[in-house]
Amino acid sequence: MLDTDHDVDELIRRSTQVEVPANVEVRLRSRLAEFRTRVEQRPPSRLRMLVYSLIHPTSFRVPAMTAAVLAAIVVALVLIPKGSNASRAYAAAAAQLRNAQSLQYTVVLAPYTEVDLSYLAPGYRRVKCSWGIELRTDGTGKQMILMHATRNYMFEEVKQVDSLANSTDFVEQWKSLPKTADESIGEQWVGDRRLLGYRVRQAPSGSGIPGLKWLDLWVDAPTGNPDHVDITIQEPGKPLYQVHIKDIRVDAEINRSLFDMTPPTGYTAIVIPNAEPHGNQLGSAQKTLRPEIRQAEALTAVVVPMKGSYLQTRAAVQAVESHLNEMGVTPVGPPFGRYFSSMNGKPGSKVAWEVGYPILVGHAVMGGIRLQPPFELRALPADLVASTVVSGPWGQDSDAHWAAFLRWVVEQGYVPAGPPMEIWSGQDAQQRTQSTEMRIAVTKAI
Repeated sequence: MLDTDHDVDELIRRSTQVEVPANVEVRLRSRLAEFRTRVEQRPPSRLRMLVYSLIHPTSFRVPAMTAAVLAAIVVALVLIPKGSNASRAYAAAAAQLRNAQSLQYTVVLAPYTEVDLSYLAPGYRRVKCSWGIELRTDGTGKQMILMHATRNYMFEEVKQVDSLANSTDFVEQWKSLPKTADESIGEQWVGDRRLLGYRVRQAPSGSGIPGLKWLDLWVDAPTGNPDHVDITIQEPGKPLYQVHIKDIRVDAEINRSLFDMTPPTGYTAIVIPNAEPHGNQLGSAQKTLRPEIRQAEALTAVVVPMKGSYLQTRAAVQAVESHLNEMGVTPVGPPFGRYFSSMNGKPGSKVAWEVGYPILVGHAVMGGIRLQPPFELRALPADLVASTVVSGPWGQDSDAHWAAFLRWVVEQGYVPAGPPMEIWSGQDAQQRTQSTEMRIAVTKAI
């Protein structure tokens, strides 16, 4: 029912703060009286009844209304995943990475080519590459370089800004993440985990990722922690290249032995002839090299798989050469060796390295070669490689040269993407004619 306790005369009196002319007051009273009569005589409306029931609910309507409100909230959360809550999820995950006091993750550059990175504030850093190189620093300006394939090590005094394991190589990239993403890219399920994806389309200032097309950060929905990152790179005139970052652990406890600057048991120091006792030994070896990044042509080769000591190299080369002579096939280039053990780090692998000769592709295509075990036909694709030629006897100062060569590769913004390879030119009996081309497939680093 309508409330009719109000007196029209009193309503007019309270609402009027100034003196009203008599004729105006009469008309106002008349209009108000007509309006009240129409309202009182109007038939009941369903809408007005609903409004009245909401204003004055009975006891059984309260739980029903509560359930309806909760259902509306649930529907809103399900149907609007890209709203402000989603934006906050990205912002929180990005903030974790920017402000991390400890950080561990793995960068997958290509199949079987990974880099494990560990950081502990303020200056402890470790970079371990799947091709057998590891760098450690404790922030004091000293860096230890470990070569696990050959069980060698060396120290070098470096400025912090020049260190391969310096924060500018990877920690600062996280600090450059923007506070907001450009867009939400939906969700994905990994096992029983629900991940939310966010895309950053432009390389942030100081990111050190040239040619970045976009960066996708995936966040674990229940915890809000960063799960993994997919980076897509496209430089002018080159195809798309993707990098995957996985196993991200932010502010988790890190075993400090990862940053131990004591050489492991069984490792021997690399000694470079004529190097200053307290100088940068790696830099001294590097000065003798003239590396380059170039495109290598595809080749077909006959190889013999090997395992065990590299002292078997000459015998392996002679075995392949004899087998080719038996078949009447002439090599089209000098012999080479490829070393997988330093890439995959699997001591029990049946095939750790191989030796072979390149041959004409036509022989393989026409079926002119019928190889007898253990010899195999190998097709090596055209690839982007880092290459340098060292003059002198084969194998001389090999460890030091490879360490310096790989250091140069990383400093140029590349990382290995295949097994190390050596090509031996010259005559076996005349050392003055000998030279070694060190070659390794590479890809652009992030």
